[in-house]
Amino acid sequence: ATHAMLALSVTAMSTTADIIRRRVENGSEDRLWMLGDFASLPPSAVAKTFSRMAHDGVIRRLRKGVYYRPKTTRFGETKPDLSRVFTRVLDRKHVDWKPTGLAVWNALGLTTQVPAVPTFAVDRRVQLSASKGRVWFRVVPSLHALSSEERAALDALRDLRRVPDTTPAAIIHRLVDLCREGRLSFSRMLRASAHEPPRVRALLGLIGTLLGEDADELARLRRSLNPATTYKLGLAGDFPGAADWNLR
Repeated sequence: ATHAMLALSVTAMSTTADIIRRRVENGSEDRLWMLGDFASLPPSAVAKTFSRMAHDGVIRRLRKGVYYRPKTTRFGETKPDLSRVFTRVLDRKHVDWKPTGLAVWNALGLTTQVPAVPTFAVDRRVQLSASKGRVWFRVVPSLHALSSEERAALDALRDLRRVPDTTPAAIIHRLVDLCREGRLSFSRMLRASAHEPPRVRALLGLIGTLLGEDADELARLRRSLNPATTYKLGLAGDFPGAADWNLR
């Protein structure tokens, strides 16, 4: 009986391994695989099979629980997209996220620079073990009610003087244009600004003034600011209305 149970166990493991291997080998190349892709199978069996397949060279281990099946081209094996790797990990950890930083700023026309390292806005602090490649995380208070572009726009206002290959005035002009085009929602960013630093609220006030937004809403926004605090961002010479928002 014991021998029969052992044989049955080995057969089951073999069957599980065969299922995983066939699915991976018949699946698309240049793809990430995680334990969650085989949720109906025993996690320990999936982990062992992945480990064996990595040893056999079928897939590459990127980090704990994350594997990559490369595509072979005339230039060699493809490399995994770091953004895809980390977004899968964030999803596995049930962390809400949005892309931000240089990649989105570039897409919005705020800068010509492209990122060497991906950046994500996340809703809480993330602890990730060492891995191949790097990524930046920015914990932000307002994430759910904004598009990725709106979240990135608020981050650009946070980092106004550190966005490369541009000027603070050029960023303000561009964000005004994006709001007028309907690509960004000023009202959504205004609601989210309650949780942003005061300088971001002041900058949104300037943008709202340039857009001709509702005076009562702008008055409420102004009351959220300390009238004795000034923000030296180099905008006074470009926007006559900057002084109304204590922007210098």
